[in-house]
Amino acid sequence: MGIMGKFCSLVLRFQLIAFLGVIVLGCTPKEAIPVSVVDASTRVVDGLKVRKPEGPGPFPTVIYFHGASNTSWYPAQETILAGFVKQGFAAVFVDMYHGRGVGGEAVRSGSLLPRATAGDAFVAIDWVRNQPWAAPKKIGLFGVSFGAATIMDTLVLDAPGKLPTSIQEKPAKGLSGVQGAALLSPWCAEDVMGFNLIKAVHEDFATQVPMIAILPQADTVSDGALCLKILNRNKAKGASIEAILVDGAGHTFAQDKDDYGNAFADYDPKKATKSWNSIYAFFRKRFG
Repeated sequence: MGIMGKFCSLVLRFQLIAFLGVIVLGCTPKEAIPVSVVDASTRVVDGLKVRKPEGPGPFPTVIYFHGASNTSWYPAQETILAGFVKQGFAAVFVDMYHGRGVGGEAVRSGSLLPRATAGDAFVAIDWVRNQPWAAPKKIGLFGVSFGAATIMDTLVLDAPGKLPTSIQEKPAKGLSGVQGAALLSPWCAEDVMGFNLIKAVHEDFATQVPMIAILPQADTVSDGALCLKILNRNKAKGASIEAILVDGAGHTFAQDKDDYGNAFADYDPKKATKSWNSIYAFFRKRFG
């Protein structure tokens, strides 16, 4: 059986933020077709959702990258944005499905990978940096599950000569202004039959952004040990990374409902509140 045949027959547990179950990797995973950064910006910016405190700003701004729910935008996302706004931050939601004509199945099939959505991150950061209401030197990145993997690959691909697979060039200022990154239940997975899913598994972060990572210890979706290995490897090379291990918590412990309004069985309000408060405190410290 050839490599693609093995892909077709392989079944993975790949439960992500709003989708619990078993999926099958696509038979022929394909890389994104890169477009100009101008075209990418048009697509990404058209799908952004922005929430801000009252007043003109400029505000410290957190850019949020979602997980692999079937749909990207639903009521729980508004709650997450509101939480950041309550802390005095502007919050920008990046819809990584928008303009691609895809949903969560694209992530779960391997046809939308973090090395592609990293292009959305570079574009969104560049856009935020140029908004009059945003403090250009106080930008934070926040990602849940697949969104957290997107952030990790963005840090890898900030290296000179490296590019996300979705764009032909990076914005000139790269990650300038990014003061910190918070990862909640990051998705980490080893290569599958030689196919690399997440670049950060093998490659170090090119840019060392202070980071906090919330790692649920009863996570049956993500390879928590691999996440910790990635973070510790980068920490050993000088990155400022704090990993918070949450005992007994499942992958979706910090969110009460999915994109269909169904309750997550592993939601734990006490652990969720504690973790969100840790994330808010991290950004308050980073933004000064």
